[in-house]
Amino acid sequence: MDRTTPATATTRPTQQNLLEQILYYWNAMLRWKWTGLTVAIVIVALTLVYVFISPHIYSAKGTIWIDETQSVLPFEELSRLSGGINSQSHALLLKSRSLASDVIEKMKLHEHPEFMGPKLPVRLAKERIQPDNPVFKEKLIDEFIASLNVSPISGTKLIEVSFDHKNPRLAAEVLNTLLDSYIEMLIKRKYTASEQATEFLSTQITALRKDIEEAEKKLAELGTAQGILPLSSAEAPLISKITEVNTALTAATLDRVNKYTTYNQLKALRPEELPESPANPAIARLREQYALLSREYARRLATLKPEYPEMQKLKSEIEATYESLANEKENLIKTAYADYQGALAKEQNLQRLLDDLKAQAYKANSTAILYNSLKIETDNKKALLEALSKRQSETDLASRLKDLQALNVWIVDKASVPVNPSFPNRRKTFMIGVLLALIGGAGTSLFINYLVATVKSSRDISQATGWATIGTIPAFEKEYKPKGPRAEFRTLSSLLKGKPGILDKKNKKKHSQPKPKTVSLKADQASQAPAETPDRNNHQIELIIQREPRSIQSEAFRSIRTSLLLSFDSPARKALIFSSPLSKDGKSSVVSNLGLALAQAHKRVVIVDSDLRKPRQQEIFNVDYTWGLTHFLSAIVDASEIIRPTAYTNLFVVPSGVTPSDPLEIMFSDKMKAFISFLKQQFDFVLFDSPPILAVSDALVLGKQVDGLIMVVRAGQTPLNALKQARNKVEDHKINCLGVIINGVSLLEQEGYYARQYYHYSKPL
Repeated sequence: MDRTTPATATTRPTQQNLLEQILYYWNAMLRWKWTGLTVAIVIVALTLVYVFISPHIYSAKGTIWIDETQSVLPFEELSRLSGGINSQSHALLLKSRSLASDVIEKMKLHEHPEFMGPKLPVRLAKERIQPDNPVFKEKLIDEFIASLNVSPISGTKLIEVSFDHKNPRLAAEVLNTLLDSYIEMLIKRKYTASEQATEFLSTQITALRKDIEEAEKKLAELGTAQGILPLSSAEAPLISKITEVNTALTAATLDRVNKYTTYNQLKALRPEELPESPANPAIARLREQYALLSREYARRLATLKPEYPEMQKLKSEIEATYESLANEKENLIKTAYADYQGALAKEQNLQRLLDDLKAQAYKANSTAILYNSLKIETDNKKALLEALSKRQSETDLASRLKDLQALNVWIVDKASVPVNPSFPNRRKTFMIGVLLALIGGAGTSLFINYLVATVKSSRDISQATGWATIGTIPAFEKEYKPKGPRAEFRTLSSLLKGKPGILDKKNKKKHSQPKPKTVSLKADQASQAPAETPDRNNHQIELIIQREPRSIQSEAFRSIRTSLLLSFDSPARKALIFSSPLSKDGKSSVVSNLGLALAQAHKRVVIVDSDLRKPRQQEIFNVDYTWGLTHFLSAIVDASEIIRPTAYTNLFVVPSGVTPSDPLEIMFSDKMKAFISFLKQQFDFVLFDSPPILAVSDALVLGKQVDGLIMVVRAGQTPLNALKQARNKVEDHKINCLGVIINGVSLLEQEGYYARQYYHYSKPL
């Protein structure tokens, strides 16, 4: 009982198809193995040359720690308005052109012969660029940045920085100078705002001190002149109001100073340093986006030029993000300025209110009230002076910290002189070269197999035309056995030039020998084949079924004969036409051997040589004739006079006759149809040897008048494109194609091990 499930039945064909595909590609690589091996050897050789001639590059490495949370000050720094800088931003700053230029100037690298190298001065000399030229500096900065690598370590606050150069000591010195210069740049930028705030507060304190001095003078003069003692607020209600307004005015003045400081700080900031604001989350998003885009641009700049569309698009996105940050900065500046204006207006309003109260005091002619109000105003200004002096001390301390190390950015590991080169990694490069060699060799073999698209097996026939394969005729052993790289390269050269690449030069010379002269048949020759020398018949397919009956080629013809006898059991299907897409496909040899095989099966067979341009059958059978097919079609002789017996029982040949001026016209005649009907009545099989389909239309004309067409192709020679064109012509003329016979098949590629076993089995003991 069969227990095979549908899933198992579906899996087996799939696995079989996969194995067939693998075997097909494996055979394709074996077919051009010497070419693929040559490509692989060339790739490995180039890899070895590259590994050994490439100069050694050393990478000096260092590590820095970034922590924006530390502070040495007990009060809030003005620089905190700039917000934190993430690792990506630090990475971009480390690869900035300004920092690179600063390091080059500090170390005088433009005068250093080892850093310049031999190529850059020569290139600049060719372009006539002087060392003080800005173009020279830009090229030097490009070379510097190209040798610098910055990699934030994921999940940490560490950033690894490396510098590549041929001189390991110089690489370490350059990297250490770069790290020191980077910290100096951060410190300088960080405390610039504090210095600006200190200058502003100094100006405000100087002006306030002058006001206090003038107020104290007025207070002393008024007290001395009037002899007035200060009154308390309980004694004079107006004084209480003046006190409240003075207190509010002091607070408003301090608020106005702070807001003006914030406004100046915002103006000094760059767009990417804007502070994060809970009321405006877009700033943090834009700042992060700008950092990511800048890092991506710097990363791609190592492999792509800035003029590439991809880089231009990325640069446009960076500029758009920067513009958005600039807009947000303008909005913050406008908001800060509006706050400052509000504080200023409040201060001015309180000042006017105080002036009004003072006017009321003057109107009341109360010198005591005026005295006390002046005293209170003086005290308030002194309090404001004290607050501003304290704030000035804080900002001055923050600005002076630039002489100290920045504790939130520090060097974890300074660069040491590298011992081993980082490039080239010989082992890794060699392994990559071997992998590329395998891929390149196999790819070259498969590409050549695809480029030289010829018929090789029944699989190609089925995929190209959908026709069935009636049988295959093996090639001779010397034609398909491995012949070394020279033979393969010669075959490849011939195929690429559009020439047959199957036989070598010796075999071609044998095929080009003159054909034997025709002789008259005698009665005693009717039962035996004409005598032929072994040398002349060596590796010739003509009549091999009689000459070497136990050869693998003879077995193949008998197998095709069996297929025809089993398939064409109908008495009406007797007339068959044999054609090929192009010439030299072995069509005439197939017809002669197949006709002889059918005759040996006790079938009466006649072979009609309908190739009126290049007839071959009368030469193959050594037939002596006077009249041929063209004589009959021209109404010169009867049909019985052109049918000639051969040296083989039950086998007859109709020679082609003389070549007419218009072969196609006499083929497409009623007399040809009548002749075919006559032959079908007299013989069991009528085989027509016709010209190639793509060369002339004779086969297409005859194909409409016979029972079927059999296409003959030669493995490794007939192009698949030519076979497809022949298929299209056959289908357009609605001719019944019974199948394809593949001639000259390499058994090693067609059937592999089993075919070789069969070849040796078929040899005589």
